[in-house]
Formats: sequence, C-alpha cells, structure tokens
Amino acid sequence: MKNLQKLGLLGGAITALALSAGAQAQDDKITYNTHVAKILNENCVVCHREGGVGPMQLTNYDQVRPWAPLISYKVAEREMPPYAYDHGIGIQDLKGDWRLTEDEISTVVAWVNSGSPIGDTDILPPAADLPDPDQWTFEADYGTPDLIIGSVPMDIPANGNDLWSKHMVPTGVNEERCIKAVQVRPRGDAKAVVHHANSEVEVMNEDGEYESFGQLTEYAMGKWGELMPEGVCRTMPTNSRVSW
Repeated sequence: MKNLQKLGLLGGAITALALSAGAQAQDDKITYNTHVAKILNENCVVCHREGGVGPMQLTNYDQVRPWAPLISYKVAEREMPPYAYDHGIGIQDLKGDWRLTEDEISTVVAWVNSGSPIGDTDILPPAADLPDPDQWTFEADYGTPDLIIGSVPMDIPANGNDLWSKHMVPTGVNEERCIKAVQVRPRGDAKAVVHHANSEVEVMNEDGEYESFGQLTEYAMGKWGELMPEGVCRTMPTNSRVSW
C-alpha cells in the first residue's frame, strides 16, 4: 500500500476562540500589559484579529478596552473561548485543553472590575504566537501536500443567517492510500466568514450509489491539522469523493 505523506484540504472553515492556558496574575494590581494581554493573546487573538472570524479585533489595549465589560461577562460565563465541555463531570485533565483556567478567569474579571488599567506603558506584552493561516502546518517536516482537494467556492452575503453548503468533490485517488497528515485551510477572505468544515469520504457501492466511508477531518479556527500516529493508517480509498 502506497503511503500518502500529506493530504492538504483547501477550502474551509474558521471559528471562534480557543487555545491554551496562561498564568494567573499574582500582583495586587492587575493590568493589561502585565497580566491580561498574555491571556487574550494565547486564547482569543486566534480569531479576534485582522481577517479573523471574530467580530472585533483584540490585539492591543485600544481595541480591547471598549469591549472589557463584555469580555468579562463572556469569560465568567465560559461562553468564550467557546469550548463545549462539562466542567463538573468526567475527566478534567485533558490534553490540548482550550478552556481558561479558574485563575485566568479570575484575572480577567478582576482587571475589568478595577477599571481595566493598561499598566506600565514601558512593558511590551508578548505578541500572539500563531501559525501563519496561509501556510501548511506540516510543511516544514513533510514538504508541500501530495494532494490538495478544493471545496466549491460560494458567495457569502454581508448580512443574513448562517449558510450550510453540501457539495461533493472527487479526490482523484486511483489507488488506496494511507494518510499521514491532513489539514483544512481556508482560502483568502474565507478566513473571516467560514465557521467550520466537517468533511467525510464517500465511496461507490455495488448499486452505483455513493455511501459514507467515514469522517475525513473537521476544522474550526484553532485546529491546525491532524498528524497520524506511527503505525496508524487513515485510509483514502480509490475512486472516492469528499463530502463537504
């Protein structure tokens, strides 16, 4: 069986906030530059930046300050970052946990309650360390993708309800392959309007009709791709198609 080193999926999705945890402020006076900027940069800026899907940018103090009361409310209610996982039942020690810690939530709320001070202007908050959304995540280790499957472009109106698309794209694979890595990457302005993408592989049955073979991957902003463990084969069957 020939090994497919990389599968790039072009087309896409983008969503709300996410990412890892920062440290809670221990100082008596909590400020943006010293304490809060790090939390926002690690958990919110992934979507709330220029060209991102977030409705406002949160990359500096001037952008954050007008939204401080709303940020406090959304964080305290655990509505942001959006991560639907029960906080009182089941396993809580998660790998890649995107939820804010209690210390981080307390820090943000206390900062807003104290008037949202900027703090020492000589302190330069660390910038958000985010992958380039226009680059393939695994390119440095595996090179450019062997296969890129583009979704069907569609126009999104400036105002209106969410749109759901359902279209099929042939993979062009004429022999069964093992996927080593897969990534969905939004194209151009799609980064600002696409919420998520759930893709699955379909194959033709004996009656000449396509049926589900299994999920390929899913995408939301903050998920930069999937890398298969050694010895694991996620199969891309021959003469298949991707259902977006």
